[in-house]
Amino acid sequence: MLICFGEAESSEEQGSFSRAKVSHRIAIVAAGAIVNIIFGILVYFLLMAGSGVNRSTVVQTLIPEYVSENTVLQAGDKILEINGKKTRIKSDVDDILLQSKGEMLSILVDRNGENIPLEVTPIKIQYGEMTRYILGVEVAQAEKSLTNNLYYGCWETVAFIGSIGDSLKMLVSGNVALNQMTGPVGISEMVVHTNGMYEFVYLLAVISLSLGVTNLLPIPALDGGKILLLLIEAIRKKKMDEEWEIKIQSIGFTFLILLSLYISFNDIAKLF
Repeated sequence: MLICFGEAESSEEQGSFSRAKVSHRIAIVAAGAIVNIIFGILVYFLLMAGSGVNRSTVVQTLIPEYVSENTVLQAGDKILEINGKKTRIKSDVDDILLQSKGEMLSILVDRNGENIPLEVTPIKIQYGEMTRYILGVEVAQAEKSLTNNLYYGCWETVAFIGSIGDSLKMLVSGNVALNQMTGPVGISEMVVHTNGMYEFVYLLAVISLSLGVTNLLPIPALDGGKILLLLIEAIRKKKMDEEWEIKIQSIGFTFLILLSLYISFNDIAKLF
């Protein structure tokens, strides 16, 4: 007779989860979150690579109303680096500008086959209370080809993963308020308002990757919390007392329930 033991089972029977090596248990606990992350990355890559709409870092034209403020960049310049950071796609440029706070930038461009260093001060744009910085240029769309689609799809995916990481850093550092977080109610509202299959699949990728990353946070009751306890067990070479582990998991579970209720309340309030 075949007997299966679940992850939550406490059994000393051969083949049970609790009898497995710590490394094997960590792999089992992390598997679900990792699958979510891989799925999200794969879907996003296929979406970006299949769209065929890729924005390069080649300056196509100067925006007329900002020509007087942009006396450095020229049409045809390919932006290679900004402040030493490589710029492969338009979103790389946008991210650096977002973080620049208007400070002067050191830009390396390819102009007619020659690498030329430039100093550029971003142009400040105000939208109500929101401040944005731009270079005052329009970039060209990359030529449609399989090679370009794969290239831009790859780097767009890297940028996407980086944005999730940046959001996580902002959350941990306190730069993101709890009322800016979105729960199941808010996500349902987003799904309802998706415009076509492209936006729906994009949201699917974002949710899958975000869920996987969040689940690996070292918070009790999440997979990351369980992994943390297993790492402590590996260091101590001794299992944590089951009673203490249950208490820790209960505290984490209570925290998550209260957080979920708070976020859901905010999501509902935003609907009215």
